[in-house]
Amino acid sequence: MRSRYGGPVSSLIDVAPSAEGLPLARTLAARIRENVRAGRTRAHFDRLRGSVGIVAVDAGEALTLRFDFGRLVVHGGIVGVPDVTLRGPLAVLGALGERGRPTLLDLFRPNDRSPAAGLTVYGLATHPLLVRSLFAILRSV
Repeated sequence: MRSRYGGPVSSLIDVAPSAEGLPLARTLAARIRENVRAGRTRAHFDRLRGSVGIVAVDAGEALTLRFDFGRLVVHGGIVGVPDVTLRGPLAVLGALGERGRPTLLDLFRPNDRSPAAGLTVYGLATHPLLVRSLFAILRSV
């Protein structure tokens, strides 16, 4: 599948050298690449612009997803000031798309069975559409 910019999907999702050694970065990049290539989340991906910090508190891993209208670069560590930051255990962050797509309601009223249990989202009030689109492109079908 080609993007609106003419390149294949694999060239639109890059993992920076600083993130190549981080299992969470590879997992999230592969999931997003697969979902976008299959066309399930292409509209959300092409509209995304902003940065998302992801911090796995129990593993000491941090990464930044920088979206720019149909392009994604995954960086190791927190780069700049992210628009949104997700903070939680590595198991919850790695399984966000596997256990079903959390909704914004799950984030405001989390419970133990919610896909967002144990997850804290900073910047949700100012960037709810970014969070919603991020969860949409992470969802595995």
